[in-house]
Amino acid sequence: MKTAWTILALLLPAAACRQPLRAQEPSQAAIEQFLAAPQNQLKNYAFDPALPLESRIGPTPPIVLEFLRRIDDRPDYQAYTLTPKELAVMHGYLVSLPAGMRKVFQERLVGIYFIEPFMGNGLGSWLVDDKKKVYAWIVLNHQGLRRGLSETLTARDASVFKGDAGVKVDCGGAHPGVAYTLLHEGTHIYDYVRGITPFVERMMVHALRDGKGLDASWDAWERIDKPRKDAAFPLRDKLTFFGLGKGPRLKPAQARRLYSGLAQSPFASLYGSQTWAEDAADLATFYHITQVLKQPYIITVPGKGGREALTVEPLKAGKALERARRVYGQLER
Repeated sequence: MKTAWTILALLLPAAACRQPLRAQEPSQAAIEQFLAAPQNQLKNYAFDPALPLESRIGPTPPIVLEFLRRIDDRPDYQAYTLTPKELAVMHGYLVSLPAGMRKVFQERLVGIYFIEPFMGNGLGSWLVDDKKKVYAWIVLNHQGLRRGLSETLTARDASVFKGDAGVKVDCGGAHPGVAYTLLHEGTHIYDYVRGITPFVERMMVHALRDGKGLDASWDAWERIDKPRKDAAFPLRDKLTFFGLGKGPRLKPAQARRLYSGLAQSPFASLYGSQTWAEDAADLATFYHITQVLKQPYIITVPGKGGREALTVEPLKAGKALERARRVYGQLER
């Protein structure tokens, strides 16, 4: 998920699921510029919370499309129109959302949009009305309807390495990648509106809370992008995804050490170990995949030099499972 923090850093001098980015504290002028941007104002959308949730799946508004083309430097981005079969698939996944998330979607989700081609798997972004009440929209990669769930997640982890590490993520063959992305971005949206973590991104604190609460900690985290010492693991600070953050920075030979560390950590995934927002989103999403969709979640690192393959199941037992259960429980309320 590309956050508003990343977007601001890109816009002011002149993001999948995207890479988080540390930045300097914004000026008041920068905050006002962010809130005044057309894509961040509810009044610029045709939104009726009384309409069925399924009706939110629609054409990408020009203000969103133009915004994403600009920040990603991708003039080839185009709105994608779902086929009747793809619409039926999306309807099915919306129905299966946790009750609390579905309620938040009904009340605050302006739209679910598909774009082709798109960098990363998806993006959730917040916006406000004239009283600074928070709403949101979600953009999804249209390929998430065509690629399998296992393929989608394997590709994400593969982007960590400079070359082929042979790592495989097995989440079964029953679901497309969009099953993951909708839940992951949906958890961010729930977090924006209801609050699972202290805040999803710093810009929200500056724009809506006068900067109060930036020193918060949460669960396994000292701050939004720094885990507690007992939660950190080797090589975590070198993680990058999708070629962002000047990555990849890890060699394939480092895969075994990396995933051995993940196995001992309280995180559900490498991606979730970046910030508490991504942590909460992946905890909830992998809990849904394993407990609701009844799919496996197994990461395999091939053995080399006569060593056996390393198998990691982050939500099979231990710290990650208990944390995932707690986070998912909030989405059900």
